[in-house]
Amino acid sequence: MDGNAFSIIASEDDFGSGFKECTKCGEEKPLTEFHKGKVECKMCRSTKSKTKPGKARQDMVYRAMTDAAYRLLKEVTGL
Repeated sequence: MDGNAFSIIASEDDFGSGFKECTKCGEEKPLTEFHKGKVECKMCRSTKSKTKPGKARQDMVYRAMTDAAYRLLKEVTGL
């Protein structure tokens, strides 16, 4: 090897070593259980993302009903 070349030798155990505490469930888990730069573990994040679509549908229905009510009110009052 010349002076400019180098090699990196890493085993599978070198990656994800260490632990971090999830801010949602409070469990201490290996770093492999977290997405990079996130403070909630993958399990907590996946359950959070599953609850969003239901809320979005409820909001969408509410907006549609409100818009329909305003259209009807506008039509009836002639505004």
